[in-house]
This record gives sequence, structure tokens and C-alpha cells, in this order.
Amino acid sequence: MTNEILESLKLGASYTIGSHILPGQAISNISKTVDRKIKLNITTCDKIIEGVKKGEFDLGLIETPIFDNELVYKEWMEDELVICSKIPLPDSLGEKEINNCRLICRREESLTRGVINSFFEKLGLSYQSFKSLSEIDNPTAAIQSVKWAKPNRNNPTVAIVSQLAIEEELKRYELYQSRINNHPLIRKFYLIYHKQHGDGTYVDDIVKCLQNWR
Repeated sequence: MTNEILESLKLGASYTIGSHILPGQAISNISKTVDRKIKLNITTCDKIIEGVKKGEFDLGLIETPIFDNELVYKEWMEDELVICSKIPLPDSLGEKEINNCRLICRREESLTRGVINSFFEKLGLSYQSFKSLSEIDNPTAAIQSVKWAKPNRNNPTVAIVSQLAIEEELKRYELYQSRINNHPLIRKFYLIYHKQHGDGTYVDDIVKCLQNWR
């Protein structure tokens, strides 16, 4: 049991990062960098923060930080939240276009939804600006819901998701992206660890590894 713990890096990642960004080359690079096996747990940002504090995770990868004095936060990537759709829409959506969209959104208590809410407020908008709402538990489900939606130019189905999470779909023209009033919604990804438990040396190595990979 002890050997297994020593050989493994316990990593907690948010749904966007763990499901769409780490799989493949990134997770392999982290394993090589620290010369350890990776135990990856995909969950919500608030649970990752609590898990790092309790020692359940050696490191956490999150996109919506709740800053805590017990933890160290390292910025490692910038991401943009975009409106994704199955059919091409205007690059910039004004109020008229938004009113016609059927929005698939994250659950109300989601930290990402909180970020989007703040963005909407600055533009004088809200989730109610869209034609209809449905709530989805994670970004993968939201993306799949858009991909499987019936094309409807009058009332297109859309979701607000990470641009990085749909990179491949954008390249293959399976999905399309738009912004609201030409305003980019930028957020940062963070690597977090406990001040008392974390090894700053390998954390810095992982940050460099992830930055170089992108």
C-alpha cells in the first residue's frame, strides 16, 4: 500500500480539464515529468480544492478558483468560453440572435455558471435572455447535446463551453463558435497544491510541462 502511494501522483481535475485537455499527450507528459503513475479523479472545482486541502489529491487542476490561504495557485493556461453551435452562426451574437437561441447551461450551483453570470451582468444580459433553458451536469454532456441537436436556424441549440474543449470539432467543422457582442470571455486555468504538502520543485516542472505542451 505504501509503495503504491509513493509511486502515484494523485491528480484532481475539473470536468473540462480532465475530460478534454489532459487525455492523451498531456497526461503522458506529466507522468514522464514526475516519473510516477498518475491517478486521475475528475470532479468539480470545489471538491478538488477540498481534496487538496485534505490530502486526497497531491495536485489539482481547476478553471474556477476559490482562493484559500492554505493552498498555492499556479497559473498555467488561458482559456476562452465561447458559444458553440452545430450550425454556423454570426461570429458575434447581438441581443436579437441571443433571444432566438436555445441555451443548454450548467447547473445553477456550478462555479462556471457563476463566471458566466458575472460576464452576462456586465453586458446587461442574463440566462433569461435566451429563448429556453435546460441544465446539464458537466461540459461533456453540454457539448454532446449540441452535437446531437437537430439543426434549427430559427432557434439554434447552443452551449457556452471551453474553446479548448471543442478544438477538434471546430477544426472538423462539426461545431462552430461565436462570441457575445464581440466580447471574449477569458478565464485562467490553475494548478493548485497544499503549502505544507506540495513539492514546489515538481509542481514547477509540471507547470512548465503543460505550458510547453500547449
